[in-house]
Amino acid sequence: MSFTVEVQQRGLNLVIFAEKVQSESLPGLVAGAVDYGYADMMSKAPVKSGRLVGSIQKQAEGLSGSVGPTVPYAVYVEYGTLPHEIRPMFASVLRFDVGGKIVFTTLVHHPGTRPQPFVRETVEDLKEKIAELWQKVFEEATQG
Repeated sequence: MSFTVEVQQRGLNLVIFAEKVQSESLPGLVAGAVDYGYADMMSKAPVKSGRLVGSIQKQAEGLSGSVGPTVPYAVYVEYGTLPHEIRPMFASVLRFDVGGKIVFTTLVHHPGTRPQPFVRETVEDLKEKIAELWQKVFEEATQG
């Protein structure tokens, strides 16, 4: 005795769907996340001279992307600093302006700086936004 089984696929082909999501949709998700993160970080970064904000770069390529400041002192802005001493490195004295008066000294006791976590705040915002971006990608992938 023998019998024949025929399987027919109806509806969504998950293999094709997964390939479409990976090749077409996920790069769009990465690009959208990078664009959102870039705009958010630019709005959150503290501005004194504009150099920190101007250093924020974004990059998205395929399934990889990044956003962040490139100036070396960004980590000190993000995490703050403890009280510390400042001494001259390339001269015998430090020179700065205090209330319109020029001051020369060999040592400054800096009180430290408070953290301004603009990068971490952007990451937290992006964690919330990613679900919305993924929903958009899913809807676009299932329409075609």
